[in-house]
Amino acid sequence: MREAFQPLPENEPLQLAWPTRRRDLFTDPSAYVVQTPANPDYGKPGWTRDAGRRMHRGVDVAPLRRHSTAAIIRLNFTDLSTGREYETGVPGWQPEDDVYAVADGVVEEAVTREADSDFGLHVVVRHVWPQGGHPFYTLYGHLASVQVSVGQVVRAGAWLGGLGATSRIPDARNWMAAFPHLHFEVRDAEQRRYDPLDFLRRYLSGTGI
Repeated sequence: MREAFQPLPENEPLQLAWPTRRRDLFTDPSAYVVQTPANPDYGKPGWTRDAGRRMHRGVDVAPLRRHSTAAIIRLNFTDLSTGREYETGVPGWQPEDDVYAVADGVVEEAVTREADSDFGLHVVVRHVWPQGGHPFYTLYGHLASVQVSVGQVVRAGAWLGGLGATSRIPDARNWMAAFPHLHFEVRDAEQRRYDPLDFLRRYLSGTGI
């Protein structure tokens, strides 16, 4: 059976801060999430990778700004209509953005060595649902720098680090050189994933329903 996201809890009065300086999720959603020339759903959560054969548990938030590195990155893309893979070159980019805690919490992980994780430099923050009192966790992956430490109490909007393109996996670094992003995940107390895009849409809007 295919992996599925956990349903978000009902009627939680949670109000989020934005995870980056990018603010166009509601006004220009196609720009908020990273796309590739072959796959407009590339950065979205769900079965969006490798022509629907691989689960993406996060959402890849595009940087607010980026500048060219003048490099050409060779990547293997998948033709979504045929499943055929082909190689092509795309321009390289350097992201310009910062990353922030979306809610009050305590830093659970602060990984500062790229070689230690598929997520490279990353931060995990532990939060509590306001109504139910149960913990949940947010993950901020592929950072350029980490500005917090384990056990540190952070407020919503606290600066966690700079948006980057780090990972211990060479192929992942290659993809992020062409399509830099913040990999953002949300997990429940059992480490099961919520749909992170639904999470942002619901609680950034302040509806809680």
